[in-house]
Amino acid sequence: MKYIFYTILCCLISLTSLAQSDFDYGHPDEEDPRRSAFDQDSTRGEQRYVKPQRVAWKWMHDGVYKQYMSMTDTLTDGIHNTNPIFKHSVSNTYLGNLPSPYISNVFILRPRGEDFFPLDRVRDYLFRPEDALDYNTSTAFAQISYFNGGGRGKTEDRVDVWYMQNINPFWNAGFRYNLMSADGAYSYQKSKTYNFSVFSSYEKERVAVSFFLNQNVGHYAENGGIEVLAEVRDTVLDPKIIGTKLVMEPRNNIANFNLSTLAQYNLGNAKEIITPVDSINMDTTYTYPMKFALALKVEDNRYRFREESVETNFWDTTYLNTQSNQDITNNQKYEIDAKFILNEHPKYKYLPGVYAGLKFKYLKYDQRVSSDTINNRATNKYTGTYLTAGTFNMDSTTMFNFDIWGSFCLAGEYSADYSLEGKIVQYLSRNRNSSVTAYALLETTTPNRYYDQYTGNHNQWETNFSKIHAYNIKGHYNNKRLRTEVGIALNNTKNYIYFDTTAYPRQYDGNLVVFTAWAKQIFRLGKFYFDQKVYYQICNKDEVLQLPKVALYSHNYYQNRLFKKVLGLQIGIDLFYNTSFYSNAYDPSIMQFYNQDIEKTGNYPKLDVFLTLNIKRADLFVKYEHANERLGSRDYFSAYTYPINPAKVKFGIRWNFFD
Repeated sequence: MKYIFYTILCCLISLTSLAQSDFDYGHPDEEDPRRSAFDQDSTRGEQRYVKPQRVAWKWMHDGVYKQYMSMTDTLTDGIHNTNPIFKHSVSNTYLGNLPSPYISNVFILRPRGEDFFPLDRVRDYLFRPEDALDYNTSTAFAQISYFNGGGRGKTEDRVDVWYMQNINPFWNAGFRYNLMSADGAYSYQKSKTYNFSVFSSYEKERVAVSFFLNQNVGHYAENGGIEVLAEVRDTVLDPKIIGTKLVMEPRNNIANFNLSTLAQYNLGNAKEIITPVDSINMDTTYTYPMKFALALKVEDNRYRFREESVETNFWDTTYLNTQSNQDITNNQKYEIDAKFILNEHPKYKYLPGVYAGLKFKYLKYDQRVSSDTINNRATNKYTGTYLTAGTFNMDSTTMFNFDIWGSFCLAGEYSADYSLEGKIVQYLSRNRNSSVTAYALLETTTPNRYYDQYTGNHNQWETNFSKIHAYNIKGHYNNKRLRTEVGIALNNTKNYIYFDTTAYPRQYDGNLVVFTAWAKQIFRLGKFYFDQKVYYQICNKDEVLQLPKVALYSHNYYQNRLFKKVLGLQIGIDLFYNTSFYSNAYDPSIMQFYNQDIEKTGNYPKLDVFLTLNIKRADLFVKYEHANERLGSRDYFSAYTYPINPAKVKFGIRWNFFD
């Protein structure tokens, strides 16, 4: 009930704020490109109706160029898919619950790695500076989402609240609150993450400033998996009475704080440009010959594994305390990135932009380093000074775009690390409906400092790993009219690091090669849609990296607008499937997945049945998740000893408010 109360409270708050008046001040005689789309007509002393309109963009490479994001409001497809990890990847090894730790089963969709390594296991539940966008809104905008399912004792809730508005035509501000919480179908499985963010952007004439501040928090109860797997496979027992390996509720906790700001100052004479944002909206701005950009990022992380009572019969080793224990690792990160940019020329479309600069990175880790009872913690500091450079041409009116960037560490503990990346897009039609994209990466990196040394109650290691060398190439063909995308990727990594079958970090000194091919196709037959995504992947070293050969998501539905197009309707079936493989086991004491060769999982289709409705600004859905639980095999394990949730009913609503 408290989540419903929070939702109603946020609705009331947003409705009061929507009564504010926008753009009713400033300098009426001063012309600015934003006024054409977002200002009001005051010639008769009255405000005319302003059509709700939003423009969103991301500053690529910390200020180099804008990449616009479509914000067109249509019948929301996929709102019923409430778990963020399945929006990012069609197949995942996870603990069955939302928002539990996970790892993608599609190798090319795995993140390249956070500096604070524990964040990788919960990355899709977090809201980070790289996820934030800048906005310009003609009217105040609020979006409130509430999702629920599972029933008493198994409740799953999600609350997501956005609010943003222009303070004046040049300055936008907003906030977001996001909560995901689930008791879990099985005992001692409750997980909860939440984040609160405030963001703002200002852009007028020569100055552009972006600001982002947020806090992510996660709490994850650990049950160690199912004790007797046959109780899931061969019975229909209530999940809450099925025994789990851990019953004293050890917990993992993560706190992540971010402060990020970007300031830009433009030089030279301004020229007006009009950029298509999507099929409906255009953005009119000024461009300048050159600019200076300065980015500052501050990050603070806390990780804690807490045992109120140590269950020594579960752990193979206990080094520190058999009664109670806390393994705590703290991390701070600071980055300053300054660069000088020569922009693309608005007249000579194929004349590229170039930039160069310096970036300084500082990392500090505070953690336990020995099993001694006193003086057992130490602080380690790491720095890197990087030369950065790149060239780009991302003009939205040309047939050929490219973006090439790189960095080289000149000094510090990351000395001689380098990265060279590039993306090339060749459009095959004037309307840009079809294209071929090629991407390449060549890099040498110092292993994550998490692997250097760790001392916990159940895990200890000290390593001296070599630098990691990797080259990746990827290409795909996209056709918007045919709703088609096909692609291939080749990833080659030398000195790949993984956790072996004892959950100990190892480095494979050979070349780990992963080949991936994928296809995405939406077939349409009248009002029926068949949206298919399939990935095929093979690895040359299965004992190092186990992956399913095939992973797919099949999204099939009937869609129409009824009652004079007032009611949008979507009804369908989702299918998630991957072939069998030795999926990872999970170690609660370090919150990491590791290799196992005991038992395969997969080869199990999971079916969801859903109904989605759209009424004006509201989207509603009801879903019966895992509808095939009692049809055929009950071998629905994801991670080793961790089953996915049994069948449950979910419902939700998302409501947009405009001033």
